[in-house]
Amino acid sequence: MTSKARLTWLQPELPFGVRARRGKQRLKPELKPILVAGGVLLLGLLLYVGQHIQVVRLGYQIEDLRVAQVSLIQEGKALEVELGRLRSLTKVEDLARRELGMVNPVPGQIILLEEKREGG
Repeated sequence: MTSKARLTWLQPELPFGVRARRGKQRLKPELKPILVAGGVLLLGLLLYVGQHIQVVRLGYQIEDLRVAQVSLIQEGKALEVELGRLRSLTKVEDLARRELGMVNPVPGQIILLEEKREGG
């Protein structure tokens, strides 16, 4: 009796589609350096792609911030012009007359008080 026939005879009957477990197959020694090199190469490639994606993303963020900066500078200049316009005394007087109903004081409404000085 051959060894294959003897092994078949010793193996228990298994249901259809189920295979008997084989012993743990070992990786051929000549494939280990190739797999290690491939893993290192793949890891390096993934790191490169990840950093490239991060650089592109940061570039878009920088461009968005530059656009916002230009907009804020323009808004600041417009506000400075408006502030200068509102600080002018003629504008303040005009607003006081129109919106608050103020008028020039008549003689006698203004009373000047002398400042009391100590020691003198």
